[in-house]
Amino acid sequence: MIKNYLILSLLCSFIGFSQFNPSAPWTKKSGTASLSQQTIDEQVDAFEAYWSSRNKNVRAAGYKPFMRWEYHWRNYQNEQGYVMSSSDFWNAWRQKNNVKASRNTTLSLPTSNWQPVGPFSHTNTGSWSSGQGRVNIVHVDPSNPNTLYLGAPAGGIWKSIDNGTTWTPLTDELPQIGVSGIAVDYSNSNVIYISTGDKDAGDSYSVGVYKSIDGGLTWDATGVMGTSNPGRAGDIIIHPTNNQILWCATDKGIYKTTNAGNSWSRVQTGNFSQGNIRLKADDSSTLFAVSKNGFFRSTNGGDSFTQITAGLPENSARLILDVTPANSNYIYILSSTTGHYFQGIYRSTDAGVSFTATNTTTNVFENDGQASQSWFDLALAVSNTNENEIYTGCLNVWKSNNGGETITKINNWRRPSSASYTHADIHYLGFHGTKLFAGTDGGIYVSENNGVNFTDLTAGAQISQF
Repeated sequence: MIKNYLILSLLCSFIGFSQFNPSAPWTKKSGTASLSQQTIDEQVDAFEAYWSSRNKNVRAAGYKPFMRWEYHWRNYQNEQGYVMSSSDFWNAWRQKNNVKASRNTTLSLPTSNWQPVGPFSHTNTGSWSSGQGRVNIVHVDPSNPNTLYLGAPAGGIWKSIDNGTTWTPLTDELPQIGVSGIAVDYSNSNVIYISTGDKDAGDSYSVGVYKSIDGGLTWDATGVMGTSNPGRAGDIIIHPTNNQILWCATDKGIYKTTNAGNSWSRVQTGNFSQGNIRLKADDSSTLFAVSKNGFFRSTNGGDSFTQITAGLPENSARLILDVTPANSNYIYILSSTTGHYFQGIYRSTDAGVSFTATNTTTNVFENDGQASQSWFDLALAVSNTNENEIYTGCLNVWKSNNGGETITKINNWRRPSSASYTHADIHYLGFHGTKLFAGTDGGIYVSENNGVNFTDLTAGAQISQF
């Protein structure tokens, strides 16, 4: 029993949030090579130094998210003052399970009987938007448009079989319940893949890709990516005609599997966790991907990638991309500067061979010159039926009907009573069929009329981060 308690104590010491986003502007002031080599005190010192000459109270400064991060991790730092690693956390979980399997059943603790008590919903007023919880990713079952999935940074994957009216959690039994990528097999809806962890703020570690073959009732780890799983993972996509092939974007590179996740091979180095992977609509041998500061193209089925620079900025802090079946040669990229300000909207009309800036002046990030939060949330979507209709998201959703040349804000997070409202801080925008979904700091929203109205679908999903 004593050994059991010691291992449980170890597990508790590893549970928590990951390193704060390494792209945050104050991390650039540190002389240490990476955040993993810094103590919490060192990170706090860099943060305070950055804000000593800036207004930390402006919207989108990032001050409050950092303070929440520090508040949490002060309870889980090790004796040397460092944040524990994801591998340490995962090893503790395995130890606990091994002990549980081998211990005398007469010494087992009684079955627990925890019941959820909410919050199950939230109420917005005319001037304040409370929100329900952050959503990193939205996915729709390719075989059933009524079945939706959402992934939360610390609340797991939730499933709805009635278009978002009710939600059911699928990952309550996993040791880590952050989800930033979801893929459902088009030939078998019971097969679901998730990339674990929080790609945007590190509110939970990644422990690699997990797979369910029974519709999310149970989950198993897929093969390890390299010598250990990445700390952050984002997009995961399935080959459109061979369901054994998948790609996953991580902070250690792009990984590919040809055996449904039994093993993974790294096909491109770099930090792609906050970027995107997309397939060319009419050619599954051509893939596009963006890292934090580069666009990459593959013409051999994702076995290798080549970086393309023609027409793109030389220095960026974050890039995201999207494509459209309306015109398979069109690719859009939304870019932020190294200071995380708006850099531009870029378009390729030749399947990624070259790009042209369509807009470098309209500040769709809405930062006020103090700081930008594009290191934390950024989104881009292209219509499935109109290659010139695009949407961007940071604080609010913006829309263009001419490829970004002119672009207009279509909602306002300060007006939750308006028909076009979505909560602030947009982490995901994406079309599934003709529906535009938004994943935000306050929940999941859907528009069925190209952004004129959005409907909040979050009620029932208990994804709040207290």
